[in-house]
Amino acid sequence: MIAKAIDKILSLKQTKTFEIGGQTYTDGHLVRVDPHVDRPECITVSGLDGICKLIRTEMDKVGVTVLVQAKSYKSVEVMTTYLPDFSRNILYRAEADVPGLRTGFRDRETALIELRSLFIPNEGSSYLLDLLSRMTDENSVSTQDNGVTQTVEARQGIALKERVEIKPRVMLRPFRTFLEVEQPESEFLLRVDPEKGVGLFEADGGVWKLEAKRNIAGYFCKNLADLMDANRVVIMQ
Repeated sequence: MIAKAIDKILSLKQTKTFEIGGQTYTDGHLVRVDPHVDRPECITVSGLDGICKLIRTEMDKVGVTVLVQAKSYKSVEVMTTYLPDFSRNILYRAEADVPGLRTGFRDRETALIELRSLFIPNEGSSYLLDLLSRMTDENSVSTQDNGVTQTVEARQGIALKERVEIKPRVMLRPFRTFLEVEQPESEFLLRVDPEKGVGLFEADGGVWKLEAKRNIAGYFCKNLADLMDANRVVIMQ
């Protein structure tokens, strides 16, 4: 009795196939168990120079062609070409440690500090510094009283010391990509609001990101030229 019960249970576990409408179906679900493969741990650095040093130090141990890809304006990934099992190893990553730029409005003092610390000096930053020097942050109250009536005038926000024409667009070079490459210059929309302050907004549609990727690829082409000529390294954007 027990033996028959066991045989019944085993029969229920057997995978069965059925032909229905010319198609083959099964009542079981098979899952492929991938074999274990030893893989190197991915190393993350913050500069392009670190990527070059890692590639040159460990190239002989890798044993296959290495692909270097500028994935974005602040990210690089290094991987192997196909291994025997058609997989790839991600060897190294680089993430740019740069301040970047917050678009939008800021007060006059914040704008002055940012222009001095987050931008590479150029004609656009010089213009903005000169413009900000002609502005004042007003927050005052004055009264007039003749003994019968009293008038109060309150001033608050940003005001110009003189009447000047403000450029609607300026070219700036903020620190936005790896410091080893040239920072792309791009166009910004300039707005001045009495209450919100000075506003900077990107106005090039993100073209600067493509330029940054080209600059990153150019850096590797220059510093890994001998490995590229030997077909051991491929540079991609």
